[in-house]
Amino acid sequence: MEKGQINIGYKKRRIAYNDTEMLVGQSNRYSTISYESVVSYASQAAGVPESSIILSMEALFDAMNYFVLNGHSVKIPNLGTFYLSVRVKSAATKEEFIANFEQNLRHVSICFLPSPELKAKIAKTTINTVVG
Repeated sequence: MEKGQINIGYKKRRIAYNDTEMLVGQSNRYSTISYESVVSYASQAAGVPESSIILSMEALFDAMNYFVLNGHSVKIPNLGTFYLSVRVKSAATKEEFIANFEQNLRHVSICFLPSPELKAKIAKTTINTVVG
């Protein structure tokens, strides 16, 4: 399943720094593939029963949740690295930072950094501009 194609479309967006509307490019997403479809595909590709794939994926999800939510980054070969990122309002002193932490916590997210192998595959993928 190496063959791929990335279709790029556009949307009108407000550009904040100069307060204008411009067209910006974005990759088109046509659908969300269900978990069941991914399991079925992986089962056929690996020649392994779907039940084994499901058990393996659940164990992987548990391990990822455990490590990422405990401050570790998780590297999956040929895919990339997952890690937590936080955004907290700055404070002048350590005491102020600790005392106001809950109100100053702005955002917690899981980040993904693609591997060099995945970046190379993306670079080799055909890109089409979809107009209209």
